[in-house]
Amino acid sequence: MVDWTSMEECMSDAGCSESTIRRAEHFYQSGSAEDLIHCLRSCRCDALQEIHEKQRQLDRLDKLIRETKTGKR
Repeated sequence: MVDWTSMEECMSDAGCSESTIRRAEHFYQSGSAEDLIHCLRSCRCDALQEIHEKQRQLDRLDKLIRETKTGKR
């Protein structure tokens, strides 16, 4: 398993919240790999939701650009 310092740094770089990192540390220290994996997957899910929201925003901007080019609106 990855050492805690590397895992903590990676989670921080990935945008996990401090509370999530502390919860993961608890699972890591207690040896609860299943709970740790669940925690990491939850953080991943949150990041993916943020990506989807950003994609929706880009889609809206792209639509405005297209409409502006064609003279619509």
